[in-house]
Amino acid sequence: MTACYHFHGDLVTLLRRRWRTTQPIVQPVSRAASIKDVIESFGVPHTEVERIACDGQPTDFSHLVRAGQHFDIHPITAPWDVTRPTPLRPEPLTGIRFIVDGNVGRLGRYLRMAGFDTLYDPRWDSKTLLGCLGEQPRIVLTRDLDLLKRKQVVFGRYIRADKPVGQLREVLALFGLGRWPRPFARCLDCNTPLEPVDKQRIVHRLEPLTRRYFERFTFCPHCDKIYWAGSHVERMKADLAVPDSMADQ
Repeated sequence: MTACYHFHGDLVTLLRRRWRTTQPIVQPVSRAASIKDVIESFGVPHTEVERIACDGQPTDFSHLVRAGQHFDIHPITAPWDVTRPTPLRPEPLTGIRFIVDGNVGRLGRYLRMAGFDTLYDPRWDSKTLLGCLGEQPRIVLTRDLDLLKRKQVVFGRYIRADKPVGQLREVLALFGLGRWPRPFARCLDCNTPLEPVDKQRIVHRLEPLTRRYFERFTFCPHCDKIYWAGSHVERMKADLAVPDSMADQ
């Protein structure tokens, strides 16, 4: 007795090598298992799946596979609105919030540059990261397929691009983030929103050239780091392709 599984789109690239095909995969049904468990046994994390149809009818991850059934498994498509409930994710997020692991640490920094609420700590292991999700649901960004298969992860993305700038563009495109909230408005080290600070309050902490050529400053109320629009910001803007009108907000 068998069931048939047809993986569509770029889900095929995530299949284990022995099953990597655009054709339907026929496999024996030897035990009671949810479609989520079966999908992940082929190598595809549940986070990469947008919708599932069983014999042409929508179903969810808890569906128990029976012999003779045919499943069509479809990938997440852009723009992905994580604030809208779906059969696979009936409890949506209330806003865009990310958490990244060490595999894409620089992506986390770039997302903070762009103004997105992004948790990242290079000291975290998987257990610590998953614990953060229990405190506040977030979108997990990683290149660790096994991490995305954990039940605590409801929203996540296996990052395809290799380089940080490409990874940022991938995330922005996937979630339809054409407009950024407040570029250069979060601390790059701790994610805290920055606050404006009068130059006279921090002038004693500035290098001579910074003191001479810059007038506008912000600081992090958590870690007390000072920021200003120096040449490093211009390089960041070039990397992130930030329009001047947005970066000056």
